Amino acid sequence: MASSFIRQGQIRISSLHSLRYGFNFAVSHDLRLRSHFGPKYVARRLGVYAKDRLLEDRPLKSSSRPPNQENNRDLEEEDYDDFIVKGPDAPKPLQETKDASTGTRKVLLPPLSKQQEQARQILVAGKQNILINACAGSGKTTTLLQMASRLEKQFLALLYNRRLRAETIARSESLDLRNLTIDNYHGLAYRYYTPEADTDQGLKRIVEEDMQPTHPLPEFDVLVLDEQQDMNPIIYNFVLKLLRDCAKTGTNSSQLMLLGDPRQEIYQFNNADRRFLTHCRDLFTGQYLENGKAHERTWVEINQMVSFRMTSQIIRFINRQLLRGSKPQIEAVKDNPDDPLPRYVVCDAYSDAPLKELKRLLEEEKLPPEEILIMAPSLRSARNPIRDLANLIALEMPEVRLHIPTDDDDSISEKVSAGKLIFASYHQAKGIEREAAILFNFSSSYYDFYDRHPTTLVNVGNVQYVAATRAKKHLVLIHHYEDDYLPFIDRKTLSKYCYRPLGPNSRVKPHRTEKEIERIKMPKFRWKVTDLTRNIPETVVSACFQELGLEMVREPNDYRVRPDPHVEVAPGDWEAVADITGTAVPAIFEYEQRGTCKLITDVIDSLDKSQKPLDLLPEKYTNHMLDINDRLEEQKLRISDILFMANISNVLTSGYIYKVLSIPLEKYTWFTTEHSEAAFNILSKQIGEDARYEVFIGHKFTDITAGNNHASVIGRVDLFDYARLWELKWTSALRPEHVLQVALYAAINKRSRIKKFREKEYVDSQPLEYRERIAKRKTKPKIPIDIDYNNLEDEDLYKKLSRLSNYLLHVPTGQRIKISSPLGGERDGFIEVLRKLIKAKVDPPPLAINDKKFLEEAKNGFPSFVGQCAVPPWLSPGWNKMKKRSKLTSKTVEDNTAGSG
Repeated sequence: MASSFIRQGQIRISSLHSLRYGFNFAVSHDLRLRSHFGPKYVARRLGVYAKDRLLEDRPLKSSSRPPNQENNRDLEEEDYDDFIVKGPDAPKPLQETKDASTGTRKVLLPPLSKQQEQARQILVAGKQNILINACAGSGKTTTLLQMASRLEKQFLALLYNRRLRAETIARSESLDLRNLTIDNYHGLAYRYYTPEADTDQGLKRIVEEDMQPTHPLPEFDVLVLDEQQDMNPIIYNFVLKLLRDCAKTGTNSSQLMLLGDPRQEIYQFNNADRRFLTHCRDLFTGQYLENGKAHERTWVEINQMVSFRMTSQIIRFINRQLLRGSKPQIEAVKDNPDDPLPRYVVCDAYSDAPLKELKRLLEEEKLPPEEILIMAPSLRSARNPIRDLANLIALEMPEVRLHIPTDDDDSISEKVSAGKLIFASYHQAKGIEREAAILFNFSSSYYDFYDRHPTTLVNVGNVQYVAATRAKKHLVLIHHYEDDYLPFIDRKTLSKYCYRPLGPNSRVKPHRTEKEIERIKMPKFRWKVTDLTRNIPETVVSACFQELGLEMVREPNDYRVRPDPHVEVAPGDWEAVADITGTAVPAIFEYEQRGTCKLITDVIDSLDKSQKPLDLLPEKYTNHMLDINDRLEEQKLRISDILFMANISNVLTSGYIYKVLSIPLEKYTWFTTEHSEAAFNILSKQIGEDARYEVFIGHKFTDITAGNNHASVIGRVDLFDYARLWELKWTSALRPEHVLQVALYAAINKRSRIKKFREKEYVDSQPLEYRERIAKRKTKPKIPIDIDYNNLEDEDLYKKLSRLSNYLLHVPTGQRIKISSPLGGERDGFIEVLRKLIKAKVDPPPLAINDKKFLEEAKNGFPSFVGQCAVPPWLSPGWNKMKKRSKLTSKTVEDNTAGSG
């Protein structure tokens, strides 16, 4: 009967030209509506839908939401009303305008919400601390500004996010809030304790050595800690130290106001733990004086769960499909029935289907590129559809400018990302909001490849929750059709909360067998050196450094080579080029010293093999590469040539071509002859003319396992100078992970040389016929011997290994560090570093302890999770400033001594 009704309705309406297309579009969803809501609902809804449009004389829009996207209040009233906050008491968002001509901000604070008024009263009374559970987009910054603007107390707010800090400072200045000091943990420690504090190791040293502030700390009555779910043991210990240093005998201790969202705890790899928020009663104590008596401050918990960012349609989807009803649910103030539902797009994620979704946002929804955010769990994984989308945009839509961070852990640059469509990993997207967000890997692939040890499958994990809450209005979820659904998704009701467009491969067809899934979920055992050294907990870093011998052979120069890290490719359009410079510098030095350039020959080899993604580049770029190769043969290379080829080399590594297309060929001018000469002066004093550049090395470590497999590690060493291994860095400063990279290269190099020596020893001991047969083979044969890598008793082998040395060189400053490990004995420091790093990746050590153990650790400063300060102070970006400060202090002491004499 329903189908008959629909057909009759379609015939009647088809004569009305203004309604034809939209109604056909609605009917195309007949089967889907029938499957989810039943035939009676289909008939009733389509009839009402057509009748309403006829009475109002309004045509159906082809792009409007089909019937299954309307606010179906007759189905489940509670789905729509229980989380929408209405009426005069509904909280209001902060209002902000910006003068385009002067750039000045004007901020208007709204009336206090009930929760904010409660917080204000508690701060006025001064007897309690406050814990505010604040969901994504609920206006934590507004709450801070409200408290500071309405109270005469002094506030110190410590924020994690640099972007948020800058934004909050600008708003505070607009409101002329002179009682609010805004900083971040490392910044405050850097300014008041030691320049080493720009790293976690510096914060550890402040606590471990009980350093005193170099000048008076800012005074505050209320300490505000933002993003408290991201706190880790190192920062916790520093905050306690800060409170002790600020304490005044006989006065009230500072009140605390903690802001955070347990659902946004995503930095577990660095020991972040939501319990620093949820268990604050047991972790932070304080007192107030009343009638001359000291009283312990208690805690009040306030839920700030109204999101000003997201529409009710997005919040409904998150509450019902992601959080699955877990409390507290997010509440909405944006309740416009014409706002679109989230789009759940099942498609071939490697096809142009995601590009069509992007074009729809740009062309139909009229969104500017800078209001769109595209996310994936990782931008660097081997087979990643987000890379295909980025390359399609770069080729087919050159008017759309892109910003793609170099690494998954890089921050999003405000300068470079301005006016651009941003690509980001889920982690990088934290703190960013846009009108539209497109999420890749919204399927079982997320758990297959990225989160293999989820804490729960009943509802969404924190990282995906953070990603799904970035969109203000348009949320697009990409589900590759060969993957299964996420385990917490309710398939029966999914179409009630999102729109599921039809198209090629729009049906989910999981294709992996159990054996394939089992293989995918096996621990990874093939690693790149650079992957092993990223996102390592500080405890593991400290343990690794304790295995190594470090010597700063040469201190950094006060002067440094400083080419611009950005190039302006068009007025107001900047591109980050520090990664290109870092790749190019060794190649420039090689060419200036020897007239060769392995970087260029490697790129040309890849071009000859039509290696992806070079096959995507337009012909003018391939011609330019060939011209550069000709100039290399003629010994007429320019610096700009090597910079361009360094960009191409980076493309071969990353798979993204956008930066080659975005930088005009005439703009490769940021690294000048002056920079080249300065770098040459530093490098020529260290490196001989017979050095080998860009050397690929790898080894299978039979004594280190990942799951049931032996660990294999590969990498590309910048250069070998005889027996000296060099890693060259062109960064703002050397970091601990750079030392760990050298240690891993050293482990591979040492083991490879032992293997080569033992195999040669074996072959030399065999009959002549065998040796001749081996010599004639074009490929290296597998030598059937077991190698004891700890047996170094052979004198020739020992001599060869004793000549090996390993150096880390910071080219901009000339700082040189020698990294070593004891040569003899059963324990090899380089191997132990590798063992620890692989264990940290395969079996990560989060704070996976029960609450009782957690609180016991807290009482003792988390000794199991902080570790000793093993990283030297001179391996810090602030080392030069520390030296200068020390010299000034010494000079002051000398002057005072001379004066007193």
